[in-house]
Amino acid sequence: MDLNDIWQENKRFITTVGSGLLVFLIGLFVVDGMYAGDIRTVERQNQSARSKLRVNMFTSDDREVARDENDALLTSFETLADAVAFKPRPEFDLKERAGSARNVYMSSVDQVRNRVEDLASRRRARLPEGLDLERLETNNVDAIERNLHALDLLERVVVLAVESGVKQVRSADIKLDPAFTARRGLGSIERTKVSVDIVASPDAVARWLLACETPADGNAEFSVRQQALPIDSIDARRAASKSDEVSAKVTFLVVRVNEVEDSEDEDA
Repeated sequence: MDLNDIWQENKRFITTVGSGLLVFLIGLFVVDGMYAGDIRTVERQNQSARSKLRVNMFTSDDREVARDENDALLTSFETLADAVAFKPRPEFDLKERAGSARNVYMSSVDQVRNRVEDLASRRRARLPEGLDLERLETNNVDAIERNLHALDLLERVVVLAVESGVKQVRSADIKLDPAFTARRGLGSIERTKVSVDIVASPDAVARWLLACETPADGNAEFSVRQQALPIDSIDARRAASKSDEVSAKVTFLVVRVNEVEDSEDEDA
């Protein structure tokens, strides 16, 4: 088959391909003529950026300054963490107690109930049955530890409430930080909430809140006023039963500060 036969049989196809190639070449020349300068400018900028990345932009002195600043920040963080983190009393610290975490918690619940009920009876104050403490349906040691610390805080605020003249604690509630069971994990600051709903005179409420936020002077290691008890929210209103009393729901925080890793560069 000669070229003439090939042309006759495929001239339509060859014409289409040739036209397309011609259009492509024309477009390429047009683009190159219009944007060649811009393309070369971008290429030079990219080359310059790559060159800068190869150069060590920071000196050893810069690294020392950064390390000193990091150390100062870590020291500040540790100081603040120590100030705000909840410090459980020894009897509410699993590390100080023998036996399983679950048994320690159940024993602590019974002891707290007996102590606060005895105090309330002597001060003629009313408490919710069993302090509204529900049965703990978990064997997770971390969850039990957090509930144990919340129990410590609950006893402190109830004792201070009764001693301040609060005549009725209507309810109590403990809620672990939602992040404790979330997939994303805990952040650097963990907050367990302990809410107490009380009815009392305005003066008694004021005395109670002041006592909660004022740690005892001197060595108060075993005192309920060992440290200030952070308050997250207060919802107070006039009591429905008596005009000279207020109903207040106060939410306290058991603050837990998780560790911050101090990492060094591999080549440091």
